[in-house]
Amino acid sequence: MKLIKQQSASALKPREKKTIQAINQPVIYPVDGFKLLNELAIGGFGCVYKAIEMKTNRLVAIKYSKDNMEKEYKILIQLQNCQGVPQVYYFGQLNNTYYIVMEYLNEDMQTIFTKSKCFSIKTIMLVAIKVIQALSEIHKNGIRHRDIKPQNLMTKYSDSTIFIIDFGISLLQNDPLPDKYVDGTILYDPRIVHRRQEYRFIDDIEMAGYCLVELFKGSLPWQKYIDGRESRIMQMKQEFLDAKSTNQLPIYPIFQFVEENQKNDLPDHNKLINQLREVLQKQNILEDYIYDWSCNELLTTPQFKPRTISFQSSKSKYATVQQEFNIPSEGEIQYVDDQLYKFIK
Repeated sequence: MKLIKQQSASALKPREKKTIQAINQPVIYPVDGFKLLNELAIGGFGCVYKAIEMKTNRLVAIKYSKDNMEKEYKILIQLQNCQGVPQVYYFGQLNNTYYIVMEYLNEDMQTIFTKSKCFSIKTIMLVAIKVIQALSEIHKNGIRHRDIKPQNLMTKYSDSTIFIIDFGISLLQNDPLPDKYVDGTILYDPRIVHRRQEYRFIDDIEMAGYCLVELFKGSLPWQKYIDGRESRIMQMKQEFLDAKSTNQLPIYPIFQFVEENQKNDLPDHNKLINQLREVLQKQNILEDYIYDWSCNELLTTPQFKPRTISFQSSKSKYATVQQEFNIPSEGEIQYVDDQLYKFIK
């Protein structure tokens, strides 16, 4: 993959600012046939609600955004047979709000870490293997994720799989960098992002490495500079990779692999997985995928207080047949019973 000319830190294109202000959030509409329960997450590009499908009594997650998520939906459809990618059910639009209905997962790594305070070497290594396995499937489909972070690594209590979510800024294999430079998360961004060079598959693995360091150590060396010292962050990431102390980390094979594959368009993920398994063997750790949280009571997802939302009764432009659904209200959210939708598949 051809790289664009490297730029100096002082000449970097400015990043597009992300915000979580309510004014930039989409209007939340109840999706036909689903009952909204509570807000799970909120970010600069939208929010996610927990919901239940009335017909099947199945829990789902509904992601809302003011931005058109059709590309993200198509990417998820393309990855449906990949281990570590959540199932996606529907995509649609109502007025100026887009939504994706997908598989409900229990908790993200950041939330679990905050509760447990630390992860064992065993859990870090098992998570590392699962994440690299998932990235292997994603990369074979020509997708570069670009936003690997603890909040985008999720668990499901009934499954040992670690799921990678949020493909909102992902790129297909031949996609160029967008005109407006939107990065992932500066704390975990690979060095290539700071240089404003074309993002490669290996860079997802570098991001995963930084996430795992934070989950293992509790923080990253450049954490205090995330409010604007990008040039210093870029410098510290390189110093971290060059430091002798880094090779004492159990996940050091990830960073060694990243350095060895800077010129490889699509690296050998299985080679890295085998290297991580060698660490398990040297530590006499059984690869049984019993994580730290598997031994405790099920961790419950924090219940966010729902925002007060008044839904206006208006018909979707996709509606073709008159239907009525009596959806009971819950909490402060006022539901309507005459919304009309048609899912786009």
